[in-house]
Amino acid sequence: MESPNGRTGIHRMPTWRAAATAILFTVVLPLAVFYVLRAQGISQWLALTLSGAVPAVRMAVEAATRRRVNGFETFMIGMLAVRIMTSLLTGSPRVILVKDAGLGAAAGLWILTSLLTAKPFAFHAGQTWHGPTAAAAREAAWRASPTLRSGLTRLTVLWGCAQLLDCGAGVLVALLLPVEAVPALNRAKGLVLLCAVILVTVAYSRRYGRRHALSLFGSTPLITRREG
Repeated sequence: MESPNGRTGIHRMPTWRAAATAILFTVVLPLAVFYVLRAQGISQWLALTLSGAVPAVRMAVEAATRRRVNGFETFMIGMLAVRIMTSLLTGSPRVILVKDAGLGAAAGLWILTSLLTAKPFAFHAGQTWHGPTAAAAREAAWRASPTLRSGLTRLTVLWGCAQLLDCGAGVLVALLLPVEAVPALNRAKGLVLLCAVILVTVAYSRRYGRRHALSLFGSTPLITRREG
């Protein structure tokens, strides 16, 4: 029997739980590791280095468990590895913090560069939420609907530019504020920006659905007619 997500007998993690898990491993745990280590008298440099390894370890474990990794995950694992190696070579907490902020620029450029490929990042992000049956339906919708392609292209631009904005603000915070305050401030800033992007995405998707009778992210995009 096929489950609603299109996978036979397999239940995918709910979206809210996946988001909560991502926040736990990219925000909560790294901050906890940093400030706990600092409270134990560990140097700023070592505390930042160890806390920065948490997201990389999590992504590597997930990839090993699934026995596959997508292009964006490969890219981010590579960037996190570069971040760790840079911290080991420089020994400067300030440089580590600037490099952390620079990961946002790398992610933003990756997202925007996907506009030059066959399908933009927003399309691939939506595919990860669905099983094979729903993913095949979205593939068909992508081929049939110029409006779907246009909507997902706009969202890709939004997400990419948001990452670049996050990077710019993060670099300023890393350069101008005390080292102890930067990890918490930058992650708080990142969460605020993420929430804003999510709200814009949801509002745009709903308005788009009402206007075009077409779901940007739904498992069964509704195309009432083939668009020329």
